[in-house]
This record gives sequence, C-alpha cells and structure tokens, in this order.
Amino acid sequence: MRLASLSPTASDILKHVGALDELVGVSSYCIPFIGERKRVIGSYTTISIRALRELEPDVVFLEGSVQDGLKEVVEGAGFRTVLLPFPRSLGTILDDVILVGTVAGRYAESRELAARMREGMRQREVGRRPLVYVEFWLGRGEEDRVVPGALTYVDEMIYLAGGRNAFSDVLWGFRRADPADVPRLDPDLIIFHLDPWLKFDAEELDRRGWSGVRAVRRGAVRVVRESTEVNLAHHGPSTLVRSLDWLHSVIKEASATLY
Repeated sequence: MRLASLSPTASDILKHVGALDELVGVSSYCIPFIGERKRVIGSYTTISIRALRELEPDVVFLEGSVQDGLKEVVEGAGFRTVLLPFPRSLGTILDDVILVGTVAGRYAESRELAARMREGMRQREVGRRPLVYVEFWLGRGEEDRVVPGALTYVDEMIYLAGGRNAFSDVLWGFRRADPADVPRLDPDLIIFHLDPWLKFDAEELDRRGWSGVRAVRRGAVRVVRESTEVNLAHHGPSTLVRSLDWLHSVIKEASATLY
C-alpha cells in the first residue's frame, strides 16, 4: 500500500504502527515526527497534484480544520483521502490512532499503541488545582495567538495534569487571545506555547499590563517552543504523553505556591 500524508499527526501514527516504509509523500511539517527524509509533496496548506500523480498513493491523509479545503482538491484529482477530525478530546486522538492504523493495514498495532497512550493519560495529582492560562502563538500576527476553552484536547490535558483551564467555563473551542482577559482571570500559571521560529520578548508581560497578575508576581510564567519532545499543538504519539508529563511538572510547581 502506498500512503501520502500532509498531516503530522497521521505521519507520526504511521511511524509508530510500523508503516513508515509505505509512506511515500509528506508535508514539510511531518518530517520532524517521522525521523527520516521522505519526498515533500506540500506544506500544511498546499499540495502538489503533480507530485501525487507521480507517486500514485492509495490514500492521502489530511488533518481536519486547517486542511479541510485540500480534501476537495485532492479528491478532485482522483485520489482517496482520509480527513482526521480536529480533536476536541484526548479520546478523539486515540480514535485517530486506530483509524490511521486500520487504513494502513495495522489495526492490531494501532490498538496496542492506543492502549499505551491511554495508560499514559492517567490523572496526575498535585493537591490544589492552580488556574492555568495557555496561549498559543501560531504565527507573528495578533490574529495567530489563540487560547483553548472547553471542548478542546488542551482543556482535558490541563485537567489531567492537575490544573484548571482559565477558559474552561468561558468558551468552547479555540479563540483569538485577548490580553485584557488575563488581569480579570488572575491565573496562577501562564504558559506561552510558541512556534519554534518565533521570538518571545521579555517585556511582553509589561506591555500587556500584566505586572500585577498573580502568575507574573510569583514568577510562574513559562515559555515553551514546539519540539519533538514537548508540543501541546501536536496530536501524535511522539509527544502527547511527554507533553502531559511536562504540563504536570509546571502545574505542580505552581500548585506548591498556593499554600
């Protein structure tokens, strides 16, 4: 079977279920998660139909939400697609593991992988739950900075790691970040999650008028960049449990200051 994937999540899963040899084309964003070079057939939002015709994959994996528009393009060129839904929960991520593995002819392997990941998603205890504000920087513009509310896998990760998402009772899904929300919410922990090529200015907090926020006063501000070790923006098996462990460690530190 010949497989192509623009989805870093799907590519990561294919690696972990032993289907990497069948993967003939990927996006540039998939490379860090598969650990070897493959022919790049597109980016996160574009695809080369010419490359697809040269490779002739049986299936093209796409990632929901950002790649919804590519589904029609790829299918219009005569190729079968599997569009992974953007996960609202960790359960959806496990479903994706089994879906991708099954399509690739690795059902048993995907079931075992999902079971291992489920075990790693156990509840972590910290004592009193701190209020946690997480802001994703997906690009350079203000419009590229978003926060997670309820019905997001990030909300569930924060809960399992021992915290309370600052927006879990306020909104559903992801929305554009509004710095004016933070003084009102007064979180115990602030996490900035950045694309690896973005820079974080140490004066950002002052510019936002957050000097009086509890997390800032107590030094409970963490800046983490996407990587293959810790990555709250990636939904694949390479980073999910390790990201949950990291999240637990910083939440535990913040929890210790509440007493």
